[in-house]
Amino acid sequence: MKLINSDNKIFSSTEFQKDKYKFYLISLNLKSESVMLYSDEENYVICRGAVGLPTWIWTKDGFDISKLEEIKSAMDLYLTDADKDKFTCKKELYDLLFSSCYEKLNTDDYFEMGTLFCRETKQPRQCDGYITIPILDEKSTLVKYWYDDSMEMNGVSPISMEQAAEDVQRMIDSNKFYIWKNNNDKIVCMVNYSIVDGQAKLSHVYTPIEERGKGYAANLIYTVTKKLLEQGLVPLLYTDYNYIPSNKAYINAGYEDTGILINFSCSKEKKKNLNK
Repeated sequence: MKLINSDNKIFSSTEFQKDKYKFYLISLNLKSESVMLYSDEENYVICRGAVGLPTWIWTKDGFDISKLEEIKSAMDLYLTDADKDKFTCKKELYDLLFSSCYEKLNTDDYFEMGTLFCRETKQPRQCDGYITIPILDEKSTLVKYWYDDSMEMNGVSPISMEQAAEDVQRMIDSNKFYIWKNNNDKIVCMVNYSIVDGQAKLSHVYTPIEERGKGYAANLIYTVTKKLLEQGLVPLLYTDYNYIPSNKAYINAGYEDTGILINFSCSKEKKKNLNK
């Protein structure tokens, strides 16, 4: 185990490149000036963009499990004085951490995150309305949507209205923020995306409860994804793997289910509960 730089050879390896869509956030964090990277340059990479952000752990499929204790020692270096520090990894590694009774693991904090990407769009069931770019006068509606979304998401701490306002302003300023309006000009769905190394990650997808099941999300995702593919980008996203309705909207628009990653947390203080 050693500290590595963002240009380390492991990031161009066949094994890492095979997983680069799933581990988009590692590619994003590599651009951070405060990135913290540990690796053995073959089996694993541990990456955090900045203190307070989740730590991502990539392991190659069928990695050398004799490296487990080394990985645990490296994970300890990412623990802060916060009540919980967030991590993301493949299920193979999580199961090994759990079965080996890693004492820093909060086993009651477990979330299966789906990973999807799109090579070719599929036309979903058509709905009324149209895609457009939001304007500042619509910010308050979008802030409420983003706040409500954070309250609904499993495995994610709710945000404040102030934080939601900051996030929405940033999305509006990015020019990568789209909404769908129905025929009554009501905003019924939203989506934002970010681009890193030829990959476009969709996020902040939200439809208010009373407008769900009408095809708005699928049509917005389809239209944005089609634009991204035409630009030569690879669209991808993360989702609650066990929330069937949203996953169905993505799949209806042409996304492929590539499996799960596990979101979990660890703490410096030893936890006594070892029941998953």
